[in-house]
Amino acid sequence: MGGLVFTERIHVKFAGGRAVEAPLTLGQINTLEWLGDDTRAGLYRMMEWAVTVPDGTTLRDVTDTLAVLVERHESLRTSFVTGDGRRQVVSGSGQVAVDVYETDAAAGSPVAHEEITDLIAALQAAPVDDVADSLFRAAVAVHDGAIRVVLIACSHLAVDCESLAVIVRQFNQLIRDPDERHAGPLTHQPADQAIVEHSARGRRRAEASLRYWRQLTSRMPQSLCAMPRPVGGDEREVQHDYAVPSSGGEGQPLGCWLDSPALRLALPHIAARTQTTLPMVLSAAFCAVLSWRTGVSDLVFASLANNRIGREMHDYVGTLAQDSLLAVDAGTTSFDELVRRTGGATLRAAMHGLYEVRLLQELQEEIGDRRGTLFQRDCASNINIFFDGEVRPAGPPEAAQEALSRTALRWHIPPYFRVLLLMRVIDSDGEPLLGLTTGHADLIPAAEIESLLLGIDRLLAAAATGDVDLRRMTEITGLTPVVRGPEWLRVDNCWVELPEVQAVVDEAVQAPARVFAEPGDDGRPVLTAYVAAGGPVRTPREAHRACLSLLNGRYSAMAPGRYVICARAPEDTGDPAAWRRQPVLAEGDGREAQR
Repeated sequence: MGGLVFTERIHVKFAGGRAVEAPLTLGQINTLEWLGDDTRAGLYRMMEWAVTVPDGTTLRDVTDTLAVLVERHESLRTSFVTGDGRRQVVSGSGQVAVDVYETDAAAGSPVAHEEITDLIAALQAAPVDDVADSLFRAAVAVHDGAIRVVLIACSHLAVDCESLAVIVRQFNQLIRDPDERHAGPLTHQPADQAIVEHSARGRRRAEASLRYWRQLTSRMPQSLCAMPRPVGGDEREVQHDYAVPSSGGEGQPLGCWLDSPALRLALPHIAARTQTTLPMVLSAAFCAVLSWRTGVSDLVFASLANNRIGREMHDYVGTLAQDSLLAVDAGTTSFDELVRRTGGATLRAAMHGLYEVRLLQELQEEIGDRRGTLFQRDCASNINIFFDGEVRPAGPPEAAQEALSRTALRWHIPPYFRVLLLMRVIDSDGEPLLGLTTGHADLIPAAEIESLLLGIDRLLAAAATGDVDLRRMTEITGLTPVVRGPEWLRVDNCWVELPEVQAVVDEAVQAPARVFAEPGDDGRPVLTAYVAAGGPVRTPREAHRACLSLLNGRYSAMAPGRYVICARAPEDTGDPAAWRRQPVLAEGDGREAQR
């Protein structure tokens, strides 16, 4: 944090808003579930947005503007009662903290990225003020009395990404026009949203979302990105611009942004031709390269639903976004058709992203127990900003192909998270910026990320001038389908690796055991685990529960579909016939229904 010196903390008072208590919204319940009940947890659980201000802006302008925003949006002055009788409590008056730092940056120079990250680090390290609202804070960097940048920080309990964008947009309006610095009439607030969600109509919507999740979770793969683990020396070096930061070892994150003039030129042409939107086209391109690379055409993966359905939700500020599931049939040779299918799937997903998260978890556990899988959100799409699908092209469609030579990749190390492959789209100066991130660079290394991003780039550039035959994907994108060896097989729509399943069973039963793929009644393979007695598991149910508990982070494994507990192991444990000749103590699928 060199170059920043803390000078003062200003307490910005607000008053005049309504004071109200209400039940929690589904979004608040969801956020509390992954944050935990400590609503005053550290600022690493907050979202920040850096804003530059016009020359001549004073600290008084900043604090007056922030006070109006807090008065206008009740989520910024809400506290939470957790445990029994949990609810949201909106304060009618109070104060928020604004920390002021002196920076040694040169006067008049552009605000550098490092200056913003230093300010974020300083605010995160600053203690939470007991007399101010900890869910909304701000920091200001000044040089010789001139404000260089304002950092707005909001808890995930107060906002989602789109809500923070609303706050920043309104901040920019108010900071430039003092006459507009008033709260205005009361709009739709989280306390009102809670009433809507607890109504009969709201409950029906939440129930429909769970039915949608049940249908898709019952068929989605254990992992959409289940591929052979990269072997040292087999992966090609990344050839593209910008150095790749050091990120190695199990569970290490890595991310990259696609800085592509070609993509920006192509998107409006494709959206206009297919009568869809820019996010739908981006999602379709992601689906195309993912399906081609993995060999999976029935794509089901997590996708963020902003839940802003209805005019009253346009400027709503609160934690509202939740996961939905995007289900796309990629079994088509036409990219335009895939765009239209993805558009329809996006709309269906958007209608099913509001639910009680604990009920969803129970549903996922029930289905996971039956299928022998674990929902890990291994593949996800977060399109945080929704762009206007009627954006005019900035040039002829042929210009996209010509612009490919100007594509660059910007690598970074993101905060740790568990998603195996995440596509993100954000607003960068009014243009869509697409990136891929992994929480496991050992499984999805830099070369894989590069090839997927460049595949998307080249596909969109080719599609700018007309429809693309997806059978030509390797020719167009350079992306080749993954090659899986004989140890891989499809079980219940999941690609699984038998050695990985064997490793799960060995750790679970702690006794001699062997997994075989045996034909079931319908002719499809059933993973069957033969287990010798003497270990900690004595029944198929105990064996199944032990296997399920070990699936986290194992994307190419699933629990067996049948367990046979034998009195002893045969001499040749690799011979299934020898296992079948052993006395059987217990056998069955081990599912919940079988006690």
